[in-house]
Amino acid sequence: MMRLILLLASGLLATACATAPEPLPRAGAVAETVRVEMAVDPLDNGLTWAQQDLIASVASEFKSRGHGPLVISHPDGGPNQEAIIQAIANARTQLYGHGLDWRRITGGAYESRGYGGPVVFSFTRYRATAEDCDTGWDNLARQKPGAPWEGFGCSTAANLAAMVADPRDLITPRTFDAPDAQQRQRVLDGWRSGENTGSDRSESERAIVSDDG
Repeated sequence: MMRLILLLASGLLATACATAPEPLPRAGAVAETVRVEMAVDPLDNGLTWAQQDLIASVASEFKSRGHGPLVISHPDGGPNQEAIIQAIANARTQLYGHGLDWRRITGGAYESRGYGGPVVFSFTRYRATAEDCDTGWDNLARQKPGAPWEGFGCSTAANLAAMVADPRDLITPRTFDAPDAQQRQRVLDGWRSGENTGSDRSESERAIVSDDG
């Protein structure tokens, strides 16, 4: 009888140990589409200062948190068609001047029934998400042994969601840029010839350890 009781107790202990713990709160991210409209007047001859500022803002946001292509959409027909075509060409030049790769800029027409419309810049951006944390404090002295505290990790997840530069990093790691083959070969050649391959330090970067006790 005692042996049977010990076996049942061992089985219950093993079952308790095998129970998976509840997942802790985690910061996440959801994709959203950024859509910015730029009105173009048929009488415009080149981009206005306001249009240039708008394009600069689009380029800045796309470089910091944009993913996929930057799509420039224009109306199919309309009274401002010639001005639209010129504005798009100027916008592409402006975007390239702000450091965007030509290959990441694409575009197409949208149906406007001949009434015209604005130029639309759109791209995918990610928004950080986190659970709403309870602002109250529980009495942890009353927690059952081994029982998880519901608020554990919630503040950490919320802070991470608020601080992350690009929320997409919360769901997938970034890819590495291609290595600089020329620089790598230059360092290897210097090492093989006995040269110092470390970076040179300026006078402001040099430090001397004091002998004073």
